[in-house]
Amino acid sequence: MVPLLVAMASASCDDNAVTAPGDEPPPEERVVEEAESSPFLDPADLPTIYLASADGGVFVVYQGFDYPFDAFEAMLADGFDPDAARDGLDAWTRTFTLPTHEVTTWSDFDLCTDCELELAELVRFGEAEGPGAIGSAAPRVSWNRQLGYLVVSSTFLQVFDDHGRFVRRVGRRGDGPGEFSRVIDAHVVDGRLVALDQAGSTWSIFSLAGESIERRPYGYAPGPFVPIGGSHVVVVSMDRSPDVAGLPLHLADIDSGVPSLHFGSGPDRDRNRDNGPYSDNVAGSVASRPGTVWWGTADSPRVEEWSTEDELLRVVDGELPWFPEVTASSDPATEPPSTLLRSMALDGREYLWMMVRTADPRWRDVELERTADGYRIPPERRADYMDTRLDIFDLEERRHLGRYVWDSPYARLIDLGGEPAVSIVEYTREGVPEVVVYEMVRR
Repeated sequence: MVPLLVAMASASCDDNAVTAPGDEPPPEERVVEEAESSPFLDPADLPTIYLASADGGVFVVYQGFDYPFDAFEAMLADGFDPDAARDGLDAWTRTFTLPTHEVTTWSDFDLCTDCELELAELVRFGEAEGPGAIGSAAPRVSWNRQLGYLVVSSTFLQVFDDHGRFVRRVGRRGDGPGEFSRVIDAHVVDGRLVALDQAGSTWSIFSLAGESIERRPYGYAPGPFVPIGGSHVVVVSMDRSPDVAGLPLHLADIDSGVPSLHFGSGPDRDRNRDNGPYSDNVAGSVASRPGTVWWGTADSPRVEEWSTEDELLRVVDGELPWFPEVTASSDPATEPPSTLLRSMALDGREYLWMMVRTADPRWRDVELERTADGYRIPPERRADYMDTRLDIFDLEERRHLGRYVWDSPYARLIDLGGEPAVSIVEYTREGVPEVVVYEMVRR
């Protein structure tokens, strides 16, 4: 069992088609004045707070950050009468235990075939030219309260504030300090900007101001990663090394760079499963409960939640009508593209967000290009060949809340401080690419 504490405050595939920036010196940055801020919110505005045991200590985790319990309690005392603050904190706190190996099937859920999710635009950003121009059709995007939005391209990172104003570009093409070959993901981790370079299998670490600090080897197959508190992250990727084969989750400390635990597969999931063409292609969660990560193979609707102490917590298995398990490669000339799992997230209401890439209704109209390695989708026709579908499930009530479909294969889930959102590149009438972030409208 994994002990956690929860406190609640009453509140008044290849996606990175990139235009290379070249090796020129980084352009002059736009200076955005930063207001002095505290790491804490006003107590009256506090969201739901999670307190999790980490390395023997208790931390308050919220908005993607963790703080020592004593420091958080002192913060409350600064805004309230100390005795009242302690009493209030004790009253808010309850102890519970995460479920262990809770197994459900998708057939247990009340599926809604015509329920549409409602999304609202939160922010959009990207400039027509210069260092603030979006250079990728499908960049990964992350958010952090200290930094704002971070846009990941293959050989550089871009920072935008919460209002969508360009702040700076970090890194450039190369293999030296502060340079990248092919970035696969980047986040703020423990007050530092951290990128994982796929080509070099290295961590590149910067200050929040974009100054290069250090590079460290990772040593395994890189993949997207999620911060889980302190300097720890979980990398989601399959590595064929004999000692970690079949284990998709890798707990690493960026201060050393090397994973200390490989986990995420148990006796009820064949570690050597190779009956599908995408069995080594795995997807993970961008947001979850503290100390946990969800994952699944791209070719199956089965998903699992694991603690970062290598304990299987929940499994959702079975069949989904719109997501048939892929057991063989399709013939692109005669069959639609397979539905594949792309990402997941769990929000504070125990809603599981599942994003898949699926066939566009017009897929037959796309003329594929024949190459030496097989058929190829013309890049300009990918949106006519594949779509992205988001489904949200209430895990407590076993209810499907609805779906949303984008006429694009490039939508992604991101974490906005514990609340999932969607990022996608859209184009203005003038053809300028912009990153647009959408949040779900609560019902």
